[in-house]
Amino acid sequence: MSSIYDLKELAVTDTPLLLFTCVLQNGHAEYWSTHQVTYGGNVYAPLVMKHNLFEVQTASDQGVDAIPRVSLTMANADSHFSELERSAGWKGATLTATFLFYNLLQSSATSDAAVLFQGMVNPPDQSTESLFQLSAVNRMN
Repeated sequence: MSSIYDLKELAVTDTPLLLFTCVLQNGHAEYWSTHQVTYGGNVYAPLVMKHNLFEVQTASDQGVDAIPRVSLTMANADSHFSELERSAGWKGATLTATFLFYNLLQSSATSDAAVLFQGMVNPPDQSTESLFQLSAVNRMN
């Protein structure tokens, strides 16, 4: 398996993909992405419609670039996320965002994976019949 840093230099690469893992306070784990993929024995549901993961903020006093907050907008047509809010609650859950290159035709990762963000989830920002918005605050630093 190739490294992310080697693959990103190529003219043509496989699909760059973000995988989101959310573990609720009760231990239940959710796996989401923009595409349905299987990685590490987990099936990632294609529910992520929008994210802000590539908005990086420079911390000038430490000279470190960091992702201070991640916001996700997910499809909620079946009220799955709303139901989880009622039964377990989102506040205090942990969210991990991982980046890798993935071959969608062969259903396999073609690079190693890198964790870009780990944070604590806030209560939902918005919940409607079709959309569900969550945010998490960085805890890697």
